[in-house]
Amino acid sequence: MKYRSLRDILKHSGDVFLPDSINNFLLINIIGDNSKTFYISNWSIVHLISGFILGYIVDKYLLIDNSNLIIENYYFKMFILHTIWELWQIFSNISNPFIITGDSNIVDIMIDTILFMIGAYIYKELM
Repeated sequence: MKYRSLRDILKHSGDVFLPDSINNFLLINIIGDNSKTFYISNWSIVHLISGFILGYIVDKYLLIDNSNLIIENYYFKMFILHTIWELWQIFSNISNPFIITGDSNIVDIMIDTILFMIGAYIYKELM
């Protein structure tokens, strides 16, 4: 896949420059339909898994504070980390948060964030 412009590069940075075959697999809906308001796709599972993996990294390497608020700091940092990712997708025109239905809507952003945070919670509580 060749990227012809800076806009193409930005657009494909959100799918981490995956080959089309993998990206197409990740776009398959598990629940619902992306032409409707609510759906969960294979990308949603990636958010769950990335919450778990990044939860490990944040817990082991980015929580240096020894205060009693370490749990709250962990979840706050995880939320900020995912929010930065979603903002990048909005900035690079991958996601349109201002629509209610269809692909890349505000509901999708919220579901992705919830699944990411569930992955972070699973890591923190089970590991």
